[in-house]
Amino acid sequence: MNVLYEASGTVNPKSTQSHIAYRFMLHEPVQSLNIEFSYEPKLLEDEQLTEQLITRAMKQYGYEQQRAEDWRKYAPLQNLLTLSLDDPYRHRGQAHRMDRVQQHRLTEHEASPGFWPGSNPAGLWTVTISLHAVVTEQCHYKLRITEGGSL
Repeated sequence: MNVLYEASGTVNPKSTQSHIAYRFMLHEPVQSLNIEFSYEPKLLEDEQLTEQLITRAMKQYGYEQQRAEDWRKYAPLQNLLTLSLDDPYRHRGQAHRMDRVQQHRLTEHEASPGFWPGSNPAGLWTVTISLHAVVTEQCHYKLRITEGGSL
């Protein structure tokens, strides 16, 4: 497999509801484009902080009539990072998954769920990481894009 692009980073709760876009160049068309994406941790393990965050949100959204222990039905809190992909000409799809480790493949005739198959043309591509929720103090992610072979 030929590595086309790699990136990694660390985000925190202030990053929630934001996006990070990475652009990479395909100098020639490829038959198969593979995307590996992972992040950690997935869960907020601190129960006291979990209770504080959920209780605050319950009050903010009008759930103060709930019993004090009702916060538990919304636990555990999870980080949620997802991917979207655009080729030089169009949107190719998105992987809005809860999985901490993801592998996606795009070819002329097949694509991972959430993506559209089609040619993988030369040009400037964009992969966007959407940070829907970052609940841990830090969340580390890795992105790797390769050509050819199978995942």
